[in-house]
Amino acid sequence: MSEGRYFVVPYDFSEHADAALYAAVDLARRLDANLHLVHVIQLPAYAYGYGGVGGAFVATPSVDASIREDAARSLRRVVDRIHDFPGRVSAEVIEGTNVAEAISETAKKRAAELVVMGTHGRTGLAHVFLGSVAERTLRRAPCPVLTIRSDDAQEAA
Repeated sequence: MSEGRYFVVPYDFSEHADAALYAAVDLARRLDANLHLVHVIQLPAYAYGYGGVGGAFVATPSVDASIREDAARSLRRVVDRIHDFPGRVSAEVIEGTNVAEAISETAKKRAAELVVMGTHGRTGLAHVFLGSVAERTLRRAPCPVLTIRSDDAQEAA
């Protein structure tokens, strides 16, 4: 098993994330890579005060410890589901105001060769109003990003 080859798998507990996870497991088996699952708890950013020339100060609250622990426990259960994966699987829960940026920073820290993530595949107004974490990650990531929709994974199976 390669020590340094990592695929980062953002995981939000959706069916799209499950599809991406199983695609990442299959790909990692074939390419002798390790997996690093990351769940990002998105924090609101509150602007307050005025910083003069620099503009507004921004405060970011931290999440309640019990929420973080629940997410970590749930993520460990996901890792347990792929117990037969022959490589190393690590997981972490992080907090950030920008999910795509947090995923990209994790990929950078891990020197990931690939990010494998689920996408909801929204179009039209839903895409305009809700945006796309996958699209923003694609633009920021330091490595290639493979996006998987749950529909695509079901068809491939």
